[in-house]
Amino acid sequence: MVEQAGSDELRARAIAWHVRLQSDRATADDWAALTAWLDESEAHLAAFEAVETLAAELDAKADSIRAALAPPVLAPPVLAPPVLAPPVLGRARPDTRRIRWPAWTALAAACVAGLMIAPWAWNGWLGSPVTYRTAIGETRAITLADGSHIHLDGGSTLSVRLGWGQRRVALGEAQASFDVAKDPRRPFVIDAGDERIRVVGTEFNIRHYDASLVLSVRRGVVEVRSPGSGNAMVARLRKGDELRHQDGQAQATLTSVDPDAAFAWSTGRLICSDRPLGEIVSDLNHRYALPIQVSGPAAQRRFTGVLILGDQDALVRHLAGYMALSQERRPDAIILR
Repeated sequence: MVEQAGSDELRARAIAWHVRLQSDRATADDWAALTAWLDESEAHLAAFEAVETLAAELDAKADSIRAALAPPVLAPPVLAPPVLAPPVLGRARPDTRRIRWPAWTALAAACVAGLMIAPWAWNGWLGSPVTYRTAIGETRAITLADGSHIHLDGGSTLSVRLGWGQRRVALGEAQASFDVAKDPRRPFVIDAGDERIRVVGTEFNIRHYDASLVLSVRRGVVEVRSPGSGNAMVARLRKGDELRHQDGQAQATLTSVDPDAAFAWSTGRLICSDRPLGEIVSDLNHRYALPIQVSGPAAQRRFTGVLILGDQDALVRHLAGYMALSQERRPDAIILR
């Protein structure tokens, strides 16, 4: 038997999926089961989308529906002598109240049910937020319920929402590499600083520290927009493209790079190509508990080479020797001059 999108049974199943996935007990297996159910037939998808549309409409009209269902304010009765109409033989006067009341009861029940479902559906669209953090010197591999993979560098924070209508990440001070599972029905959107990054299925690295964004693409296509400028297109990146942007500035810089270099931190190396020392030290200070400070104009000196993210003392000796800098180790910091 082929199920029709408008059948009562199928509609009830779609509503049940809404409620089930908005429960605090919803698991990755539940999301996987929903995906499998939607893929079974176009009727399933159509029924689910119809419930989504209804829930959104009811949520938008919640105030007017509640006002319509409120009991009317009755004026006080005016006492007057009753006027008796002559009886009509052989015909009873219809009781309009008894005819109309069941219809209003059904409408009220439907509206109340809709108002209960709408918040669940809205939460389902957004997804419940899950926050991931790493301490200084800690890295973390994360596998999301949709099959996407995130590798989080030290001293980083991000929040993930996996809803049935969208996948969304809010990136704080962080560096992370993403390998996003392809799902055309649920774009993967990342908010980083004042830019918005949108993908379907691709691999890229984001560094967002000190209000500075660096985005490097290793596979697929990544779209960057600016919500603060009417969601204007900033750039569309492909393999080997790197975008640099400072929060608050109108322009971004797009260059071609070796895409593997941006991911090297995840394998214990920092590959630098003509980078200022101050920026390099900012990266290192998310990897080591004892901070490194650069004094004076040394922060603007540039370095090209590979740093092994192992023993901190050995790394600092290598860096200072190559750049002809002196170093001073204090209990609270390492100073480079």
